[in-house]
Amino acid sequence: MRAHIHDAARIVLLPLCCVMSLTGVLEAATRNHLPEVAEPSGTIQVPAFSLPESSFLTPETRAELHRQRIPSLDAFTTSANACKSQQATQPEELARTRDCQARTFQATPFYRNLRARYRVTVTSETMGGVPTEVVVPEAGIAPANLSRVLINLHGGSFSAGSRTNSQVESIPIAAVAGIKVISIDYRLAPEHTFPAATADVVAVYLEVLKHYPPRSVGLYGCSAGSALAAQSLAWFLQHDLPTPGAVGLFCFGAGRALNARSERWVYSDSAHIVGALTGTYDQLLEPLPYYRGLNLRNPLINPGDYDDIMSRFPATLLISGTRDYLLSSVVATHAQLTRLGVVADLHVWEGMSHAFFYFPDLPESREAYNVIAHFFGQYLAQD
Repeated sequence: MRAHIHDAARIVLLPLCCVMSLTGVLEAATRNHLPEVAEPSGTIQVPAFSLPESSFLTPETRAELHRQRIPSLDAFTTSANACKSQQATQPEELARTRDCQARTFQATPFYRNLRARYRVTVTSETMGGVPTEVVVPEAGIAPANLSRVLINLHGGSFSAGSRTNSQVESIPIAAVAGIKVISIDYRLAPEHTFPAATADVVAVYLEVLKHYPPRSVGLYGCSAGSALAAQSLAWFLQHDLPTPGAVGLFCFGAGRALNARSERWVYSDSAHIVGALTGTYDQLLEPLPYYRGLNLRNPLINPGDYDDIMSRFPATLLISGTRDYLLSSVVATHAQLTRLGVVADLHVWEGMSHAFFYFPDLPESREAYNVIAHFFGQYLAQD
């Protein structure tokens, strides 16, 4: 189940039944003399409560979410635990640790099932001096997509995700859409800091433009990959490069700085609520090593702070879940793009967490793959 919002202006009036329901709640609160919970600042003290799974979830979804809660069946946890932790690894040894994690991940039943479900070939290629993985459907590229290509920027907090997150973001999309996907193995922190990842995206993009017209190129990423997609678009615009035909910002928005040292999303509704649900809010306050020592009020780091940049974005698809701690960033970016007249399509899936579509056994993930395939099919040119 998802909320699909094309235009925030459509949501103007609550239905009468909802107004009556809310009125009943307020009357009940008055009768029971509930104490005021909102402070003058707007801060609300929320009493402890139990949060069950959403009643909108299907039995298939519930079964898969239950399976995901078993650590031994989680391929991501398995690969992380099988290798030396990145926190305990010296910078010069991090490449070896990430390679261990990738090899372990690709040996899991989860990964084997992914490859069995979505039949593709994955080859390593260097483009513009940057390592990439090129994913092509075994059945061949669809005729409509022969002159189109997608570029994936994987998630992983700018410190992980090579050949793990990158593949779960690329393989299903290539197979479902019938299109070539180039996933960039961009440089990661702590060995590298901003703007190393952007420079790698630019190098690959320039190479891709030798073979594809820009309006036939799609760019997408999840979480840190979404931030990088927005940062790369800002760089293209600042340096007068043509923008891609469409972009996908999944699991994060375009980013906005609260001040020189922190980003707004950390203090958003979704970060507070989901951080409280998962007990990880304090961890969200830690700045990313990728931005170490930098002023975050920078259009190439947080382009969402700059309407002049955002107004020139191509058609944008935004995806999140109601239990994603970065949902607020996605929603705010959608509202901003809509206000600026940019085509912006928002899909939010009920009860889903951050990067939920990494798990193809979820029906919601398969819905997301279809949405992504349809969006790029609609907005990329067929030159």
